[in-house]
Amino acid sequence: MPRYNKQEDFEFGLAQVAPFFDSLGFLLSRDKPYTDKPGTSYSARFIRPPRSVELNHLYSLGPVIYSIREFSVEHSFYIKALGASSAARFPCFVDDSVSGYPALLHDLKHLLSSFFVCPEEDFIAIAERYMQGQQQQHEDDSRDLTYHATGEDRLKARARELFRQGRYDEVLQIEAQIRFPELLTESERKVFGTNNFIWLKIFYHCT
Repeated sequence: MPRYNKQEDFEFGLAQVAPFFDSLGFLLSRDKPYTDKPGTSYSARFIRPPRSVELNHLYSLGPVIYSIREFSVEHSFYIKALGASSAARFPCFVDDSVSGYPALLHDLKHLLSSFFVCPEEDFIAIAERYMQGQQQQHEDDSRDLTYHATGEDRLKARARELFRQGRYDEVLQIEAQIRFPELLTESERKVFGTNNFIWLKIFYHCT
């Protein structure tokens, strides 16, 4: 995608969806632009307490987040939970910076009317699933960062080599250093955990 990153594109996009939100009594609140290595991000929220819709723009319309009180869900997850993915137009993959806004407007009008009128409990049931998934993803990402920092993949490669050489005492020493057994592949589990290797470990300690 060309590296569009203009505030006027964001403003143009907001102007396309603002009348829809205005008609439902939502007020526009803008956040301060945020600049980091990828570029400058723009965001705004349409708010009618306790409901809000947050739009984010970096080169084009990005994540759209729906919230009721402290419960939130991202657009694609919400659409899928409502069984409307096949009819959705957002996110779209047109090669410009503003096409996402009319696509979002279509979804708001035709697929997401329930957000604006549904009982809070119905939305919260969906949002809780999304938030739990996000929390699990965060935990997995943190675990993966720690895993790579420990160099455990090199330890396991060394263990496989030692196992093939029959140096089981050294494999046992490496096994004691494994911090993430849940990330072992099937072949690695055969090195550390098959019945044959358990027998070898017993044999090793008994001789």
